[in-house]
This record gives sequence, C-alpha cells and structure tokens, in this order.
Amino acid sequence: MTDIDDILWLLKDGKWHDTKEVTVKAELTEFKTEKVLSFLKEYNFIQVTNDGRIRIQPSIRQFLEEIQRLEKEELQK
Repeated sequence: MTDIDDILWLLKDGKWHDTKEVTVKAELTEFKTEKVLSFLKEYNFIQVTNDGRIRIQPSIRQFLEEIQRLEKEELQK
C-alpha cells in the first residue's frame, strides 16, 4: 500500500484523529504525514478542523466501504 492508502484506511472509521496519532499509526515521519494530509485536504478527501483534527469525508468513506464489499464478494466466488 502507499502512504496515502495507509492514511485513508486508518481514517476510514469516520472518527476524528489528530496528526500525531495518524503519524504514529501509519508509521510515517511527521513531514511525510503532513505532505500526505495536505494532498488529501487539497483534493477534498479529508476534513480538517481549525485545531488540526482530521477525518475522512463521508463520501470517501462510503467509497472505501464499497471497495471492501466488492473485494469480499470477489473472494467468495
């Protein structure tokens, strides 16, 4: 998986997370985490509060859940 994938899967629970938590769980440097989060924010994949909390956009979350469902279906064939 790419760093972007790792962070999106980490955020797919829909809850608010802080940057430090994302950095630790994704096992990235702070610099790399900030770069990825900046990209995700620029392209509207995530929501970011004024105090820096982050969560995935609901539409992106639904998209990831649908991908998981389809992958599961494919494995059962």
